[in-house]
Amino acid sequence: MSHARSYELFINGKWRAGGSRATLPVINPATEKVFASVASATVSDLDEALTSAERSRKAWSSRPAKERGEILVSAASILAEKAGAAARDLSSEQGKTIAEATGEY
Repeated sequence: MSHARSYELFINGKWRAGGSRATLPVINPATEKVFASVASATVSDLDEALTSAERSRKAWSSRPAKERGEILVSAASILAEKAGAAARDLSSEQGKTIAEATGEY
């Protein structure tokens, strides 16, 4: 699994390992090969993520609607630029064809 990608948790604006430091394999069901690993979150990690999300929700809702809209349009543009990579990842994760994964994206 040395060439497989590894994904951490994104909590409170930072990427990090889970509290348990354990990881879970992500297996492509079409090939039955591990293509990535993901950090395993603990209850403490989840509590921290929920607390951070609530703080962020309050800050987000206090922004003017026009500003929130501009941020969302910018985010959509970034996601559209990454559609091909996202489709490849979905295909590996779910065993779908690229066409099916692109339609899901």
